[in-house]
Amino acid sequence: MENYKSNLKARQIFHPFIHHNMQATTESFTSVPEDIIIRGADIVFMTDDGAKFHVHAYFFTRESVYWQQKLTGHNEPHHPLSKRYTPNDPYIIQDVDSRDLRKFLRVFYNTRYGDYSFFSKFDWIDILSIAHKWEFPQVKTLSKRYLGTMGYRVVERTCGVHCTRIVDDEMIDRSYPNQVYLISCGHEI
Repeated sequence: MENYKSNLKARQIFHPFIHHNMQATTESFTSVPEDIIIRGADIVFMTDDGAKFHVHAYFFTRESVYWQQKLTGHNEPHHPLSKRYTPNDPYIIQDVDSRDLRKFLRVFYNTRYGDYSFFSKFDWIDILSIAHKWEFPQVKTLSKRYLGTMGYRVVERTCGVHCTRIVDDEMIDRSYPNQVYLISCGHEI
């Protein structure tokens, strides 16, 4: 038990009621892979850099059909997980790095309800990218709303190739400033 407690202290404990240093800058999230542990968590994700995230699957299966299919095998919420993912056998996330996943999780695990003032425009673009990729319509709407308050408009386009990404406005059309382009592929993945 003592060894468990010392290991727990060595990790970052990410809990809604603990203050974390997340200012509204592009450097607001540490790039050092540290584990995030939420009390009562029922799933463990691990990113390519080895960071583990002990979180609630409920937030993933509640609105995302993508995660409903991946974690439960169903296309609707409220089904049990089809497999138990533990610290020794985590669900491996390969399409999102730990830094961006921390930002995304902060939408759900926020210290103050409705206060996202610590996120920068770049943070919201990263969150929007994940929400789009993982099919979180409400988080996508939230991201668009906050980008809108920062003077940015999200333009959704469909391309003819295999892609799901967000492109900054400077990469697409410089004649329309303050736009973020959300590109969806027109093919089944």
